[in-house]
Amino acid sequence: MTQSETQSGVELVPINSVRYGDKGDVVLMMHGWGLNLDSMRILGELLGKWNQVIIVDLPGFGKSPKPDADWDTIQYAERMAKYIDEQNISPAHLIGHSFGGRVAIRMASRFPEKVKSVVLINAHGLQRQLTGQRKFKSMRTKFLSKTCKFIDGIFGTKTYQNWFTPKYASRDYLNAGPLKNIMVKAVTEDVTPDALKVKAPTFMLYGEKDDETPVEFGERYKSLIKNSQLVVLPGKDHFPFMDEGAHLCASYILKFFRSLDAEGVSSNQAGNVK
Repeated sequence: MTQSETQSGVELVPINSVRYGDKGDVVLMMHGWGLNLDSMRILGELLGKWNQVIIVDLPGFGKSPKPDADWDTIQYAERMAKYIDEQNISPAHLIGHSFGGRVAIRMASRFPEKVKSVVLINAHGLQRQLTGQRKFKSMRTKFLSKTCKFIDGIFGTKTYQNWFTPKYASRDYLNAGPLKNIMVKAVTEDVTPDALKVKAPTFMLYGEKDDETPVEFGERYKSLIKNSQLVVLPGKDHFPFMDEGAHLCASYILKFFRSLDAEGVSSNQAGNVK
């Protein structure tokens, strides 16, 4: 165990962050794959008018160093749970975009006492249900992958590396650099078991035109997470909070937060009546 590890084994990678606001509840925001905290600044600034907002660079992105090990999203969740303890901000509202949404679901499932609510924006974490042409393309790609590896194994060639990968690998994979192994783990994960255990109130925003994390994901998460709501944003893609979309997303998220406050007041009043 290194000096940077906890008793549970998660490496305490330093977390770079920015903060907005000095009143209200704490909101912890986590970006998507290949991005950094800058992608969520505009939305964070808007939410910071009524809340204490912390936007982080997840380990390996932005100014937060990469962990020594190739983490899965459970380890990311463990590190962010430790971060909540370090900053003394429990319980916090979690906002996760895409990859950050995977981490938020893991956190809400495994560390419920640290999570006040969850906001998922075009969250990933489910395996796509392929039909028709998509299913055919997937089967063809897998066949070509196995064929290239078979040829390389027999003849010592690099067909998979030199032909298959540049032609069929995703842009994120090609640009992942030292995070490639982490990315492979992430895209093959299915967080369904964790989603079923989430008890925190959950609000989801999905762009109608998102092809990376389609509305289908939001609908499936809504069926998995009991206390959840889904809003589909017409005309929006995988980044509905960018530019003018930040105001739209902020209005929905603030309305959700206020509904939680109202429910809390109602519960307290009911308790006083008893």
